[in-house]
Order: sequence, then C-alpha cells, then structure tokens
Amino acid sequence: MKRIILFVAFVAILASPVFSQVRLDIGLDVPMNIYAVGGGEVQSSSDVGSFLKEHIFPFPEASLYYQFSVGPVKLAPGVRAFTMILESVLWPNLLMELAVEPVFIQAQLGGLLFLFFGLENQADFGQVFFPDLSIWVGLGKERRFRLGGGLLGMYMPELTTEGMAVVPYLGGKVSLLF
Repeated sequence: MKRIILFVAFVAILASPVFSQVRLDIGLDVPMNIYAVGGGEVQSSSDVGSFLKEHIFPFPEASLYYQFSVGPVKLAPGVRAFTMILESVLWPNLLMELAVEPVFIQAQLGGLLFLFFGLENQADFGQVFFPDLSIWVGLGKERRFRLGGGLLGMYMPELTTEGMAVVPYLGGKVSLLF
C-alpha cells in the first residue's frame, strides 16, 4: 500500500507542471497605520496613524509566481517586490489562495533573502519574515482586477521573539495568468 501511495504522489509531483500557470500580480497597497504587537499588547504611534490618515502613501507591489492547484487551494511559490521608486526590494515568497468567487482569501509568507536594487544594489540574508493575510474581491468577468485589504507583518526573531510589526492596508491589484 505504501508503494502505491508513493507512486501516486510521485506522479502527481511530476504532472504538476502540466497543470501549472505563471502568475503576475501588480498592485498598490496603501498602509492605514503601523502597530507593534507583542506580549499580549498592541501599540501604535498616534503621529504615524495621523500622518497615514492625512496622506495617501501607496506602495507599488509586483509578484511573480509559479501557480498550481492543490484541491481548492492554489499554491504559488515565487518572488514578491515592493518599490519606493528610488529603491526596491525583492524576496522569495509563497502564496496560498482560496477562491470563493468573487472573494479571494490569500495567505503569504516570504523573507530570508533580500535583493535591493535602485540607488543601491546588493543582496542580503536575514532572519526577517513577511507574513501577509488578505481578502480581495474580484471584479469583472475573469476576476483579474481585485480590491481588498489585509494585514502585512514584519517578524524579526533577531530583535524580539515575542512580537512583530503589523501594517493594515487597503489596495488594488491586477492578477494575470500566462
């Protein structure tokens, strides 16, 4: 019985590229505030919150994935990048998406390797993780344009093992399949 299960798993892994797609997500995320979560407490700077409420400060984002389905969930390993126009950062990322048409629930985790390009070009390794949980509503016939929001975290175990920064955001993006 073990051999049959291993054979089926091996064939599924080999066949997955046949059922895979390249996916490109391009969008803008607008942070609403910045929180420090840890030790059972949530803290925020009122100055940062006031600034972000008075000024729209969008972060352009792009992601490139190799997407395949595992039951109702789509898994997509790839890369994700944010840009601040003069400087950009790119890191490996894993996207998991559950589609309940027209709603898309996404969980992402990325980090560890960072490529900086723009004014300064370099590669860096670090124990920095970016978890992201978001909900999007797909618009249009094929649901390629999406509006939604989520929570982007930044966890650095080198600095603290008990907390992380969390940024709630609203955004829009286009999700293209090739």
